[in-house]
Amino acid sequence: MHTPATTRHYGIRALLLLTLATAISCRADDDVADPADEPLMRTLRLDEDTPKALRWDLYFSGYAYHDRATYSKAQLRKINEMTLGGGLGRSLRDERGNESAIFVLGIRDSNERPQWMAGYAYQWMFPLKSQGGLEYGIGLSALVIRRHDWHDGRPFPAVLPIASIGGRSAQLLATYVPRLAMFKKKGNVLSLVLKFSM
Repeated sequence: MHTPATTRHYGIRALLLLTLATAISCRADDDVADPADEPLMRTLRLDEDTPKALRWDLYFSGYAYHDRATYSKAQLRKINEMTLGGGLGRSLRDERGNESAIFVLGIRDSNERPQWMAGYAYQWMFPLKSQGGLEYGIGLSALVIRRHDWHDGRPFPAVLPIASIGGRSAQLLATYVPRLAMFKKKGNVLSLVLKFSM
């Protein structure tokens, strides 16, 4: 049975997901009417008209830093920070050079149990140098997560910040999981993932 606080958390998450999806799908020009031209829909396309900027992505997870001020020394001794795993996705660069991506990942969580994630991410990309192709990105991801120690193992939605550094063929991605509940010693985790695009 859900408490009012739990119900409120679900409502906030649902509102954040709706807001994110609306913000990402909106275009600066109001005359675009074709939904198939939106970033998310273009990322999902697999037909022969798929643009060349749409790529397959391989993800490799490897490390998650747990904030030492959040977890006790006894907890940290039991926590697995080598979150080995991987996944598959698709990404697309738009006319502004920003990146839209869909992904599915499976990793070994901090308890050495399977954690599954699937979602959509959008990053605003900025060049670090005028030449060389090095760039960094900041954005948000809307995803569904399943792990055994949250919500009785049921999948739940989340909106998380993301950042990246690299080039168009390889990126180091970072995402931050905040401490969502003050009464639980969970959260304040920085996760790192490598992404290779083909």
